[in-house]
Amino acid sequence: MTRYRAPALARGIEVLRVLEQAGALSLDALAKRVAAPKSSLLRILGTLAALRLVERDDARKTYRATAVILPMDRRAQHLRRAVAEALRRLAAKSGHTAEWYLPAQRGMVLVERAEPPDREVRVAARLGFVRPWHGELEAVSCLAAGRFPPKQGFGGWRTCGETGSMQRESAAQARQRIAAGLERGYVRDDPYNANGVRRMAAAVLKGETLIGILAIAENFRPDAERARPANLRALRGEAKKLCESECTLVKRQHSGASAGRGALD
Repeated sequence: MTRYRAPALARGIEVLRVLEQAGALSLDALAKRVAAPKSSLLRILGTLAALRLVERDDARKTYRATAVILPMDRRAQHLRRAVAEALRRLAAKSGHTAEWYLPAQRGMVLVERAEPPDREVRVAARLGFVRPWHGELEAVSCLAAGRFPPKQGFGGWRTCGETGSMQRESAAQARQRIAAGLERGYVRDDPYNANGVRRMAAAVLKGETLIGILAIAENFRPDAERARPANLRALRGEAKKLCESECTLVKRQHSGASAGRGALD
């Protein structure tokens, strides 16, 4: 058994990973999976909840992760720097929150965001927020569904109506919207959700593989409609730069590997 210098930290990370993979679990079920005393787990869960990484359902007496842990290799670190710069530019140009989502086991995870300078924004989604693979068909999940077709099929999606309330989307409507987003590479929401936010999102690809999704979370403003075309152009431009950056990095790595093999030969 691995011995850690900070066992409490290791156990907290294990709890978060188990909840991320399993979904909602009761304390009893979690104790069986982690093999730890319930008293210790309660302290860990309380700390994770205070950090907004876990939330408790009082009615069902279960816990679920609201954030995930994603390992980063050298390429991911390079991409993250490029993404951070893109987000800063997008937030400054649009005057709205810019977001970056990565695919994970449970859905698309918000891992990075940038706020516009000198302007108050109100976006509820925090870092670690997970947009499930199937549920609300908004801009980010719509783009993701085009690359990762839902196992449940295309029925059962919900969309935001004109009044901000959720309504059922037919399988045909969902399939059509997802196909259109897949073809264009971007999706725009028109109605604002109950939090007064709507998103436009663009896919960042390496070949045909989805690397991540870049999004602008628009708050309601009097000039919102007039500014949308410019915001969309900025979003698509930054997504294109990230695609090119990723492709360039892959080529450099391949060239370096070939040169290394040549030297060894």
